[in-house]
Amino acid sequence: MDDELPAVQAPKPPPLQRVEITISWRTLAVIGIAGALAWAMVVARDAFLLLFIALFLALVLETPATWLQERWGMRRGNAAIVLVLGTVALLVMLGYLLVSPFVGAIQDLVRDLPGIAERIRESGLFQWLDERTDLGTELQDWAEGLAADAPSKLDDIAAIGTRVFGAGLIGVAIVFMTLFLVIDLPNLSAALRSILYPGTADRVQGLEHRITRTIGRYALGAVVIASIAGIVQGTAAWALGAPFALALGIIAGLLGLIPQVGATIAALILSLVTLTVGWPQAVAMLAVCIAYQQVENYLLQPTIQGRAADISGFFVIASVVVGAALLGVVGALIAVPLTASAQIVLRELTAERRAAVAAARAGPGAGEDAAGPAETA
Repeated sequence: MDDELPAVQAPKPPPLQRVEITISWRTLAVIGIAGALAWAMVVARDAFLLLFIALFLALVLETPATWLQERWGMRRGNAAIVLVLGTVALLVMLGYLLVSPFVGAIQDLVRDLPGIAERIRESGLFQWLDERTDLGTELQDWAEGLAADAPSKLDDIAAIGTRVFGAGLIGVAIVFMTLFLVIDLPNLSAALRSILYPGTADRVQGLEHRITRTIGRYALGAVVIASIAGIVQGTAAWALGAPFALALGIIAGLLGLIPQVGATIAALILSLVTLTVGWPQAVAMLAVCIAYQQVENYLLQPTIQGRAADISGFFVIASVVVGAALLGVVGALIAVPLTASAQIVLRELTAERRAAVAAARAGPGAGEDAAGPAETA
């Protein structure tokens, strides 16, 4: 008779453990302060936007202010006053010379949009497209609708701009905040480093220098390059007989401030408007835009800006899109230097880990092999 197998007992379940989560008063205070700051930023977002703009402008002017101190021996306050008031005077002069003619040219351009669309449709290329698509009809309807609605909107915008310019409150606030920030930036930086240990303070100082140089060089270089783009392409439009050459040149310069996509949009607008003169002129305008872009990419940007914003094209476009969604035109203009600054901080924070990973991938004998020839030499 077979032996009976012993009964298998089921394992006892582990005893239940009580898990307690303790949140200190300090943690609650930090969460409360963060929530209060977030609420304040939402409620006073316009004020924070002005403060952000002033801080960005101060960082842009930090590099020339330091140069004036070192090169000409100027005191910090005097250098800040010269830069800020000189910038304001330049903007006022440009506004006096260009804003009124530009607004008038834009109004004339908008009113003439139906005629421009009709002349574009009369070209051979668009006649060929009209036979196969509804593009010409849609373009004509869009131009007529915009021409009907835009004059009242332009008048409203001009009236609002006149009131804002007359009051000058926002502009004066930004000017004075920028002025005082340029003066106090070294003191604010020193106060921040005074609460840090020496090694960390040195790293922070290096980051400040690199970020300030990146923002300043990129922003100032972008303004110079956009001015060159507007002058070159506007002059080409005038030489080819395109209507509203002044407006087209200023549009090309303003769009040139937007990286990557701005130049493409400007080339499309200028070529379409020049198409009203004739397709050879339109082809010539497109060739001028493409040729200028090559000169800008391979000569002007490396010379004027250098590698100030060393980020990939994808992140450039992504930062512009996100910046425009968050802060509108201001966000689109400052997105690239801010992204480059964030990249500098991220590289600094991960420098030790990247060095450790590189050493691990190289293998344990890599350091000895590299050190051997150096010691022999």
